[in-house]
Amino acid sequence: MRQSRLMTLFEVVGGTALGFVVSLVIQYAVCRYFGLPLSASDNVGIIGIFTVASLLRGYVWRRLCEALHIRRHLSPMMNAVIHERFRQVDAEGFSFDHDDDHDKGELGRAGACYIIHAGTASPTVPHDFPWESHWWKPNGYRRDLVRGIALAIAEGERFDRSRVRRERRAQR
Repeated sequence: MRQSRLMTLFEVVGGTALGFVVSLVIQYAVCRYFGLPLSASDNVGIIGIFTVASLLRGYVWRRLCEALHIRRHLSPMMNAVIHERFRQVDAEGFSFDHDDDHDKGELGRAGACYIIHAGTASPTVPHDFPWESHWWKPNGYRRDLVRGIALAIAEGERFDRSRVRRERRAQR
């Protein structure tokens, strides 16, 4: 996914602010250890200069990487699927614990139904849809594909979590 200029700025400023505090503490300790007579204001001034340089360096480097496409860009479809998966968790409240309760492949089957029946105008619920009919909400070809793929991802995530739990139990 592309990073906006504002998010680049936020990331760089946040990281640099943390670096400022860490550098201030380290420089103060080093000056005390070596007996260098720097006042607190001199210490802050030196760190301030390096902080400004760090901000500029970080921002320019991020924008250069973005311009050179060093990060792999996701297609609009992949972005939509990721957004939908986050929406399912954040807006719908379908937490990992909720998903883990669907341990018979229901998430994957629901996803498959949306994909197979994508764009069909029929309000009829597919016979293999695993949940009650009020959960069947077709909404156009692309939207159905996005929802189906996001549900398949939820199934894969659920499977991975259950596999890790099984492996931990086996190690005990």
